[in-house]
Amino acid sequence: MRESEERFRAAFHQAAVGIAHVARDGRWLLVNQKLCDIVGYTPEELQLLTFQDITHPDDLNADLKYIDQVLADNIQTYSMEKRYFRKDSCIVWVNLTVSLMREPWGEPKYFISVIEDISERQAALRERKQWEEQIQASLLEKEVLLKEIYHRVKNNLQVISSLLNLQSAYINDKHDLAIFRQSQQRIASMALVHEKLYQSHDLARINFGEYIRDLVASLFSAYEVNEDTIALAINIDEHVFLGLDTAIPCSLIIQELVSNSLKYAFPAGRNGTIYIELKKTYEHQITLIVSDDGIGLPSNFNFKNIASLGWQLVDALTNQLSGNLNIQGASGVECQLTFTLI
Repeated sequence: MRESEERFRAAFHQAAVGIAHVARDGRWLLVNQKLCDIVGYTPEELQLLTFQDITHPDDLNADLKYIDQVLADNIQTYSMEKRYFRKDSCIVWVNLTVSLMREPWGEPKYFISVIEDISERQAALRERKQWEEQIQASLLEKEVLLKEIYHRVKNNLQVISSLLNLQSAYINDKHDLAIFRQSQQRIASMALVHEKLYQSHDLARINFGEYIRDLVASLFSAYEVNEDTIALAINIDEHVFLGLDTAIPCSLIIQELVSNSLKYAFPAGRNGTIYIELKKTYEHQITLIVSDDGIGLPSNFNFKNIASLGWQLVDALTNQLSGNLNIQGASGVECQLTFTLI
């Protein structure tokens, strides 16, 4: 029996973690050397104190609440991270595990506390938190800067559009004036992309369905379209978000295709409908359809052989997107663009 007790005491005092027997009122009854090393007191000094005396006040209520639950036999044991005050007044973080020893007849005898010093871990966590806060602050700063860039680019494009508008007042040739107007519309479509990016919660992407509605509305206004004559039908997947490098070429393609429909599909007051569809056909593939039920295209139509700047732009922008453009013009015109999101 004595040998067994000696082995217990040896293991108790040589343990790699702090171990203590604690009375119900919080007095330290028995402590090992590791615990003394953690809190900086000698065994004799600790035994004159209670655990409440060296517990950080912000952690004490939680500790006492757990003790009440253990004494009421609601829980068998508990663990928590808490702070002790060392003898030198420094704070040490520990992981505390507590269980209750009872007399054979069930009366609470004392608590067994296992205390592990986790100050280094807490310091690492604090350092990581500070690092994350610095990253968040840096990201916020970059978001503000990026918003300002989008805002300034939009404003500069609007200035260019206004200059073209002023210059157009000195142009008498109707053909040259139409070129100026088309250039203004192209600039406006790019400015709208930057405006949407500026307003977006995700500064890297915009909801392209929302953008299309605004773009087409501005085109209908620019061409003074009578909505009783030419109707607009839109079927858009609201979950399509495009980044700047994709949104601008895609927007310019829509600009050209819708403009062509407005200019040529419905001559002499002919009624009709312009239809726009945007959807994800596969996980990373986008299909854009712009069609009308107008007069259609000549049977020998090949947009690659046409000297029109608009069709040349559509071809160049399709290549920029690494997309495929299929045009059908036997009955009305349907342009189907497919491209893969990168």
